[in-house]
Amino acid sequence: MQWRSRLWWAAALVACGAGVAYGFTLSSGGFAWMGWWAFCPGRELYFSYGSLPWEVVAWAPLVRYSGAPLVVLAALGHWASIRWGRPRAGRVSGRAVGVLLLALYGTAPVGFAVDMAFDRACLDGWGGPQGAEALVLPDLAPTVAALCVLAAVRVPRHRVRRLVGTTLRARWFRRGVAACTVFGVLAFVPARDIEAGVVTTAEQCGSPSTMSTTPEVGERAFVCAYRGAGRLDDVADHHLVAYGRAMCAVYPRKDVMPYYIEPICPRAAADGEARRAAEEAEYQAEDAKNQKVCDASRHRPLVRPVRVARERTWTDYGVLESSETEASIDDDLLTIAQRDGLVASLPGHLMVLSHSDYDICLTAETYRRRPPVEGRGWDRVVEVGYDSPTGDIRLMDPMSGESDLPNLAFRGKGHYRVRVHYREPDWEAWTPQHILVMVYPAGGDQVVVHRPRSERG
Repeated sequence: MQWRSRLWWAAALVACGAGVAYGFTLSSGGFAWMGWWAFCPGRELYFSYGSLPWEVVAWAPLVRYSGAPLVVLAALGHWASIRWGRPRAGRVSGRAVGVLLLALYGTAPVGFAVDMAFDRACLDGWGGPQGAEALVLPDLAPTVAALCVLAAVRVPRHRVRRLVGTTLRARWFRRGVAACTVFGVLAFVPARDIEAGVVTTAEQCGSPSTMSTTPEVGERAFVCAYRGAGRLDDVADHHLVAYGRAMCAVYPRKDVMPYYIEPICPRAAADGEARRAAEEAEYQAEDAKNQKVCDASRHRPLVRPVRVARERTWTDYGVLESSETEASIDDDLLTIAQRDGLVASLPGHLMVLSHSDYDICLTAETYRRRPPVEGRGWDRVVEVGYDSPTGDIRLMDPMSGESDLPNLAFRGKGHYRVRVHYREPDWEAWTPQHILVMVYPAGGDQVVVHRPRSERG
């Protein structure tokens, strides 16, 4: 055996030993796949194998421990074949061992290297640094060992020169080269995808229209969807469109995000339209159900009110308020209301609390004099005094700034009493909560709890 082969065999054994040592140092851990929007051919190749390499390693003990047992046997076989005068058998067995180890362990390192050279965003597709450490590093040592084995059994250089010379002089080779040259020119000369190309920026795309209910279509809409997401910002538009076409070809594969390819993929667009229609139908059904609950539970006043107003509404943060002065912005009324849990007031500022996740069947009634107390059927009833400096009491969601309720201060500015009734929603059926607000002119700022939280009629 030549010194060259001995050195390569020694390198292969050292690489296997390093892999075995690294395997014993590994500790238990985990990683998570985050969202990625890059085209990662190496990752696709690696995961297309599925669990086949792991099953082979689990079934064949010789390829375990970074392939060390198989490399040792291959080295001994190569040495024995040379001693017995049959070097060809040793080279063939060594090549078979190298190819087998590359097939079992080489996909992850090679695929990861290709993806990192193609697009650094592919790191998320491999599970981030933790995923790369778990998937790539354990296979690195046996991959290096396989390459060393192939180098150890390669044909001597003078034989390679002889084989190459014979091949170059062969008629079939010269004709094949001529044909490949012609086809290569025809295939690649018209191609324009090697050009750098235009890169449309997110600023050039502008803000998407929120008024249109029809999704935009076309290559520009596709490119702008990616630019708006902040992904593949340095990839030319025509490269990005080619990637999108490739994703459309394999749709509906699980790792393909249909939202981004809808503008250029009719199948994804059809699925998206069906999904949006189903969501809209579900929303309409929920909306009709909640409105039916509000209509069926209308309050019947015991005495004739001046005016009654009803609306089904909702809040962003569970707050309905009327603010008549600029000083109310910093008066800390929310803290006071949260202590009570339902209603609180300061001069020029009235606040009613609710649950932010449920619709509200809101009823407001105004009276000329104090109405009878109604506690039956309500979870809480609390009454507070309120001083209106401008005579404009309009309860609304402070985030939206809109309300269909009229002005509740029907006598203009002055002092009023505000009685708030609250009934919880059906938590399991997801039906609305109910709030009844009674307003009448009267003095006094004391807080009167007509029905505490723990009582229910």
